[in-house]
Parts: sequence; C-alpha cells; structure tokens
Amino acid sequence: MAEVFKLGFVLMVVAVIAAGSLGFVNGFTAPLIALQKEQAKLLAMETAASTLISGGAEVTFDSLAIPGLGNPYASADEVLSVVGVYSEGHLRGFVFIAHGRGYSSTIQTMVACGTDGVVTGTGILFQQETPGLGANVANPERLTAGFSGLGAAGLALTKDGGSIDAITGSTITSRAVTSSVRRGLEAMEAAGLFAEGGAL
Repeated sequence: MAEVFKLGFVLMVVAVIAAGSLGFVNGFTAPLIALQKEQAKLLAMETAASTLISGGAEVTFDSLAIPGLGNPYASADEVLSVVGVYSEGHLRGFVFIAHGRGYSSTIQTMVACGTDGVVTGTGILFQQETPGLGANVANPERLTAGFSGLGAAGLALTKDGGSIDAITGSTITSRAVTSSVRRGLEAMEAAGLFAEGGAL
C-alpha cells in the first residue's frame, strides 16, 4: 500500500513540475508568437495593398469605423475589420481579413479590393487544412489567383454556379475561402463602402 502512495506522490510531483515548466515556457514565448503573427499580418497587408497601386508608390493604412457594417464572421467568433489603403493622400482601396470555416480549421484570407469592390489581391494568412489536399489553398495558383478582377457577385465555385474552380479533393476548403471573401465584400457593399456601380 505504501508503494502505491509513493508512486502516486512521484507522479503528482512530475505532473506539477511539467505543468509549471509548460506555463513558464508559454509565458515566455506567447509575446514572441503574438509579435510574429502581427508581423505576418502586416506583411500580408502590404503585399495585398501593393496590388492597389502602381509604380511602387508608398502606402499607408488607416483602420476604418464604418457605420452599419455587418459582421459576416460572427459564427467563427471573428469580426470584419476594414482598413483603408492610402497612397499620395488618396484612398486607393481596402484590405480586410476574411474568415471561413474549412475542413479542419478556420482559414484566414487577406483580401485587397478597390473602392469599386473588385478584388485586386489575396493571400492566405492562416490555415491548418489537410496536407496535400486543403492545405494547397496556400498556393495562390490553386484557388485565390482566380479572385482578382471579381466582385462579390462573381465569387462562387463552379459547383455553386460561379467561375472559380475548386481545388481537387478540397471542395469544403475552396468553398470556405471563396464564400468568406464574398461575404466580406457583401457586408462592405451593404454598408455603402464601394463606389456606385463598381462591384461585379
């Protein structure tokens, strides 16, 4: 009986030490991870925004508070946050992160669109889809390159009556990305953010 208590005590001590060590490491690395995520987000914003300007002009960003802007991403516990892209003192367009529930993760897509609501650039910011299938969404040529030049009405898979081809074997992932971008654009359009008659 004493041996059982001794073994239980040893296991408890090991568990406490392991939990303490994990807590310490997490406390140390959490700020670094958050910083890396912010840097990746800023880089993705700059890359997407570069599609809105020509000649390598400098861009600046300004978060916008838009009255009447709906939140199409509430089901993913995310919000639609729109950032204005400015160059030479003029609003050139917008960037936002679209959130769509894929097969095994919530996929974040950085989207740039002009003031007319037409997509000019995209990039996958985060995904944890199945390697070799849904994870192919990170390759722009497999899906998101086809978004450029389209407005909300044109963003749908061919299986849903649109013109975007789904990644083979990854319809759920493809639909999640496509519909999340479309829903973001629709919310922005409904809030009156786009120029009259600009979106497809």
